[in-house]
Amino acid sequence: MLANMKKLLFILLAVFTIQSCDILEPDPLTALDANAALVDGTSANAILLGAYSRMQNINYYGLEYVLNNDLIADNARYQGFFDSQLEIDQRAVPFTNLWITQAWPNIYRVINITNLLITGVPDLEDGTFSQAARNRVLGEAHAIRALAYFDLLRIYGEFFNESSSFGMPLLIEPIENNDFNRIPNLSRSTVAQVYAQVMSDVDAAVDLLPGFNDRGRMNFWAALSLRARIQLYRGNYTEAFQDANRVISEGPFQLLDNVRDIYATLTPTAESIFDVEFNDQDQSSFNTYIVRRDEYNVDPSLLEAFEDGDARADLFTFSRNSFRSDKYPDNNNGNNTKVFRLAEIYFIRAEAAVFTNNDPNAGLADLNTVRTRAGLEPLSGFASTDAFVDALLQERRVELNYEGHRFFDLVRYNRIGTVLGMPDFRKVWPIPRDELLVSQGVLVQNPGYETL
Repeated sequence: MLANMKKLLFILLAVFTIQSCDILEPDPLTALDANAALVDGTSANAILLGAYSRMQNINYYGLEYVLNNDLIADNARYQGFFDSQLEIDQRAVPFTNLWITQAWPNIYRVINITNLLITGVPDLEDGTFSQAARNRVLGEAHAIRALAYFDLLRIYGEFFNESSSFGMPLLIEPIENNDFNRIPNLSRSTVAQVYAQVMSDVDAAVDLLPGFNDRGRMNFWAALSLRARIQLYRGNYTEAFQDANRVISEGPFQLLDNVRDIYATLTPTAESIFDVEFNDQDQSSFNTYIVRRDEYNVDPSLLEAFEDGDARADLFTFSRNSFRSDKYPDNNNGNNTKVFRLAEIYFIRAEAAVFTNNDPNAGLADLNTVRTRAGLEPLSGFASTDAFVDALLQERRVELNYEGHRFFDLVRYNRIGTVLGMPDFRKVWPIPRDELLVSQGVLVQNPGYETL
């Protein structure tokens, strides 16, 4: 649905196109009055689709945000030609790395589109734009902004430490008249401040979106899933359990019987909560880079992680001397990015249950629900919380590989040293050099990268 509507967006999307690789600093562009673009309900919906279109970018959910978090971990390995992925695979990412340089401005572009909607939609004078329709646009915009800031924080900020000062610059107002000469020079907010903004946005989305369940958009259940994930990362396990439990028990989702069916289709499945959608006219880059190139070949240790009889071990193909993930099989790059799907929510509920109840077996049933779907025998139980965590990380790895979770999981459990041999400061990625240069000292580099 989104792909067809995007054909209407060329002129409106031009409003949000930024030629500079720095979103938080001025760049000489012709001023364009944002009010001339956001004038009624029709333009509001078109601009909202522009946010989804920007999320499809190769640096975000079109490829690299997803796969680079497997590449820096132990799920994928580099055997290709691009220096950016080589640096990531070597786990020695410099502040000049191409991906971290380009991901930063792209995600802020998504945020700026949502800022325009959040501030402008309530005051639009359009009698045909009902309150219900406004609520949906506002709810999606808040949900997208929450996701975008959380995603930025997970890469560039110390998301695992709420007392840290190393959060993200918070751009929450639209750039005046959409004139990028007027972009403010923003310093970094604290991690706690970023989480406060993210939670404010996701709470607003949950309040505004009841009844909305388009799986190709940030719907009500996607907002709940996002809030569950955020609360899990923060260690707020009771709240994470409540939201995950609601998605599982009340939502219209179910695990597919055959794991291959999750990936063989070009449309959201019954397991999908939110997909960033693609098709042969509106393509991602997953198949190109996984199947036809060699930047994200399968790490042998991932193949060794599967138990005998695990159906998920069949989601790989072998060509040109390497195994490759078969989760994006469409040669026209039409497979969707699975941002939230039900299996992850079972894992969230399992993890939250264990730490809420201080009982290593409180999440056993949920782990086994995902395991048995894959054809494995259920686990019998755990003698300690540490044993549960080991099993959880194993199950998340074999279920969610090539979907962008592995490195974050190892960071959350402080295992990048033991598993990946990485120094502790590399739990976060560096602030891009370009952003530091144009900020003239306002932005501060992450600890450990100052002299690299």
